[in-house]
Amino acid sequence: MGQPASPPPRRHALASPSWDDIAIFHSVAVGGTLAVAAVALGLSEATVARRLKNLETQLGLPLFRRTANRLVLTEIGSTLAGDASDIATAVERFSNRTRAARSADDAPVRVTATTSISLFLTMHATTISAQAGGVEIGIISTRERLDLARGDADIAIRMRRPPQQNGYFSQKIGRLVQALYARRDVDPLTAPIISVSRDVSSRIEEHILNWANGRPIAARVGDSAARYESIRSAGAVSMAPCFMGDFDETLIRLAPPPDETSDEIFLVSHEVSRQRPAVMAVLRALQVLFRANRTRLNGILTTPESIR
Repeated sequence: MGQPASPPPRRHALASPSWDDIAIFHSVAVGGTLAVAAVALGLSEATVARRLKNLETQLGLPLFRRTANRLVLTEIGSTLAGDASDIATAVERFSNRTRAARSADDAPVRVTATTSISLFLTMHATTISAQAGGVEIGIISTRERLDLARGDADIAIRMRRPPQQNGYFSQKIGRLVQALYARRDVDPLTAPIISVSRDVSSRIEEHILNWANGRPIAARVGDSAARYESIRSAGAVSMAPCFMGDFDETLIRLAPPPDETSDEIFLVSHEVSRQRPAVMAVLRALQVLFRANRTRLNGILTTPESIR
């Protein structure tokens, strides 16, 4: 009789890579070099190289081709890089949600907006707080689009192009219009003209230049609240939001606000911050505020003599 057949050799199961190793692979795939990945991770280049080599050995797969100046993903490496990116996004979302859940109930609700809308919010800050049940409001005035998913702010009020990514909630809550104003005691035909730079708003710049009809521009000011101050303090002609100019008795509107310079206003939040009851209370208060001031923000005058 023959000898019994030997059992097939046992194959050792590969250990799953750790999240830290996947993070290193992701950073190298994004950065393209060990040095860039090391800076992003806060590790030494030698550590990144060693961990990446260990990961390739563990997987039994070459993830990169080494060139003189760069690491180039292999075919399987490119496929896995997409998965690693998804994992990195999920880990970041996990961290953001846990951070939001740990926020103290009495922590301020941070609202980011452009300067003009920030001024409007400041004018009504006590009303917003009272309407939200006494929540403290933090107003962050900036043109930068702070990342709500990362917790840079809790609520954003943005003009145009609300984010479309998953997890975001946006609602149109109004429209902001601007018009040309001058001080009542100056002659707008001889007053200096303040415009804006094209990178701030080509629409407003074009409207001011058309009105100027060849007259020289004294200065260009990007911030609408600063343009409003130049009208009040320097006796200039410029465009300002109607909710400022129409309710300043020292100013007069020179022409109806043009539709082409108006901006839609969107209230934006993220599922991360919406876990906090205080954030939801402020969102509701903002909806009420903008609805109550829609006429003012739209530049609809109740007294015709306000226009020269």
